Order: sequence, then structure tokens, then C-alpha cells
Amino acid sequence: MKKVFVAWVIFLYGCSLEIRTYSDSDKEYPVQNYRTYQWAQENEREWQSNPLYYNQLTDKRIKGAVNDLLAVKGYVLSDSAAELTLHYHIVVEERSMLAPDPYGYFYGDWWMEPRENIFKYREGTLILDVVNTQTRDLIWRGWAVAAIEVVLYDVKNTDVIIKSAITKILMNFPESVGRTPDTVTVR
Repeated sequence: MKKVFVAWVIFLYGCSLEIRTYSDSDKEYPVQNYRTYQWAQENEREWQSNPLYYNQLTDKRIKGAVNDLLAVKGYVLSDSAAELTLHYHIVVEERSMLAPDPYGYFYGDWWMEPRENIFKYREGTLILDVVNTQTRDLIWRGWAVAAIEVVLYDVKNTDVIIKSAITKILMNFPESVGRTPDTVTVR
């Protein structure tokens, strides 16, 4: 019953159209053969570079969402001797988009004067890296990209945004071939 509930929650969080996700993997390391994972040590330089996005609240939300979804897929969080190491990155960039008038012209003082509209926005990217702990090779990377203003204005709850992004990132992450856990906790 809990797995059905978790699957339904994953489906609901994954329905957001504003967040685009991508993934890439190394075929030499089939991720599904691994069972345990741990989180990498915090990179102090990343946290100091942008405290608006790197903070304890965001860290707790991201790690909680990833832990919940990986538990459903059969992976176990371990403090020692884990086979995989996870790390996330947050990238925010200023972007601009050129949007012409609907008909390509502005009817003002000058008859049919062409006009261009430039819209500026911030684009956020959440990257989740999965690394082989022994070899330190990157074996899987998933990332979600969204215009921050669009997502934040549509959904004002940060928890929902982060869970939606993580759900979409991990949607194509393979299930572990190991035994799936008997109990799953959804936060």
C-alpha cells in the first residue's frame, strides 16, 4: 500500500511542465548493480558562493526528497562503506529572451517601426551527481532546468518545487537489483 501511495506522489510531483529534466550515464557502470549510497561532504566553497540557494533549508529538502525516492527504488542510505556517493549542485544564471511584437511592428509615432522586446529572467539548474565511491568516476548525472520566476510564481511552496524537480530528475534512474526495503517513509 505504501508503494502505491509513493508511486502516486511521484506521479503528481512529476506533472509539472515548467521543469525540464535530462540525464546521462556511463554504460561501464550499471547503476542498478549498486545498493548503498552516501552523501558527499559539503563543499564549503559552494555554500559560501551563494548562500541564497545553498543553505540548510534547501539542503534538507533536496536530500530528503532524494532519500525518499531512492528508498522506493531499492537503494539504502549508508554512513560507511557505501558503493555510491551523491552530490548536488545549484546553478543560477541570468538569461534573456528576444520576443518580437506579435506582428513584428509597433504602431506608434513612426508608421510600422520595428521593435524588439528583451525579457530578462533567471534560470535555475539543479544537478544531481552519482559517483562510484571507490573509483571516484561519475557514473550518472541528472539535472532539472527551469525559469525561476515562472516556477516560483506558479507554485509558492519551495518544498513542492524541489520535490517536483528531484522526482523528475530521478524518474529515469534505474531501480536497484537488490532487495527492496519493506518500509518506506514519505516526508
